[in-house]
Amino acid sequence: MDRAQRLRTVVAAAQQHPVYAQKLMGIELSGLTPETISSLPLTTRQEWLAYLQAHPEPPKGAALMHLTPSPAMGWMPEYLSAEDIAYQAEALAAQMRRLGVAGKKALVAFGYHIFAGGWLFHEALQRAGAMVLPHGPGEAERIVQLQQQYGFEVLVSNPSFAMKIAQAGGRFALLMAGGEPFTSVPGYREKLEQALGGVAVDAYGTSELGVVAGEGLEKNGLWEIPEMAILEVLDPETQEPTPEGEKGELVVTSLSRTLMPMIRFRTGDLAVVSRKDGRICLPRGVIGRTDLMVKVKGVKLYPTELAPLLMAFGIDPRGGAQLVVETKEGGTDKLTLRIKAESVPPQLAPALQQATGIRLDEIQADPALEGPPLIDRRF
Repeated sequence: MDRAQRLRTVVAAAQQHPVYAQKLMGIELSGLTPETISSLPLTTRQEWLAYLQAHPEPPKGAALMHLTPSPAMGWMPEYLSAEDIAYQAEALAAQMRRLGVAGKKALVAFGYHIFAGGWLFHEALQRAGAMVLPHGPGEAERIVQLQQQYGFEVLVSNPSFAMKIAQAGGRFALLMAGGEPFTSVPGYREKLEQALGGVAVDAYGTSELGVVAGEGLEKNGLWEIPEMAILEVLDPETQEPTPEGEKGELVVTSLSRTLMPMIRFRTGDLAVVSRKDGRICLPRGVIGRTDLMVKVKGVKLYPTELAPLLMAFGIDPRGGAQLVVETKEGGTDKLTLRIKAESVPPQLAPALQQATGIRLDEIQADPALEGPPLIDRRF
């Protein structure tokens, strides 16, 4: 596949769309390549929300519509043309073929109704040569019965539901997981593989973008799916590429969207970047959100990046953790982590320091903890 030509096709479509017409005016397509994509402006979800709120009717040429929950709109629609659907299915099928699904029996336990998840995997698996059962979520015991009765080898599911299936007796040679923190949580994959009796690989995507990164059977990180997207990891403040091994915001240009183009779309997701042979790898997957970034001791800290590690220690990060930043007498920063627990796990502090590069001054356990995830008392 010619990625540069596909990029030009997507950008040409974007130049005709009201969200991009002004932003992309004067962009010369002939010299545009994945390597020069930084010459294009960034796009935010807020821009798309504003447009969709002002133009609620499906666009001309829409062949498929999905919805995703949105605090601003209730539901945010995504539209694909017939050409987008065909391109996406074949592009994702290439990734499925790399995972060796041809000739296998696959059961998809993602949602199929208004959400995009089940459809994305279903069509790609079929094109890659697998037989597919569109089961949808829920009914772990029934999935186990069907797996045993018909010999399903591949399970497509979020990891928490896959664990329920394993606990009910389900065994699958391959799990394609996504939709939740998974490989970013230390020890989670190993526990799930042992329970299912097979190999578990991760994937990353959103309703607006499709599935844009995935693991291979080598399990060496989430790699950019070359047929589906061009990935960048940028410093949220400077918008410059982050150095190798450092954290930044994941920015995605989808190659499968022409009716609703996503050009350098700021996901707000936090990832560590690795670059090899012209491709982007997210070695730890998506590890949090960039929304609550705070500078502590000269280092950018994203409170949500603590979530996977807290989960590994049995601490629910949703309302179960709070970072407090204060100023010491000498003027330096003091960083305290408060956790909703009876006691502090003994290895939590060194694990957090290794993951963030910041030494916590104190960790406090409070079983009645309440309040926001971040309190900055320095100002």
